[in-house]
Amino acid sequence: MDEKTPPVRRRARRADAPRDKRVNLRFNALEYAVLLTAAKTNNQEVGAYVAAAALAVAKDEVNPAPVEIKDRLRTLAEARVSVNRIGNNLNQIAHVLNGGGEETPERLAAVLALVERAVASLDAATIATMQGDR
Repeated sequence: MDEKTPPVRRRARRADAPRDKRVNLRFNALEYAVLLTAAKTNNQEVGAYVAAAALAVAKDEVNPAPVEIKDRLRTLAEARVSVNRIGNNLNQIAHVLNGGGEETPERLAAVLALVERAVASLDAATIATMQGDR
């Protein structure tokens, strides 16, 4: 191990609940490489990584989702961020207008374009989720 590589974390041993049950798993070379990469990213040994991931799923602490659903969730999250930004822009415009100021048609058009894109993105993601598209 060199100076740049942090030591691999080991889970603390628990005297009150020793782990004496063993599960033997087999992976092909590609599957193992994927697990090894993920484990190293999390600074763990492969066995510890697999055990933690399996327990997290079993306890419903995480919910594994297919890539397609993750893409839809990412789209919804991005749309949510856009809607929040639009809300900020609308608040700024309202502040100016309530103070007796004027807004430029360009700025109003830009905000409306953001609204249209965000709503279209939300609509598409919502329809895809409702239809259960794969």
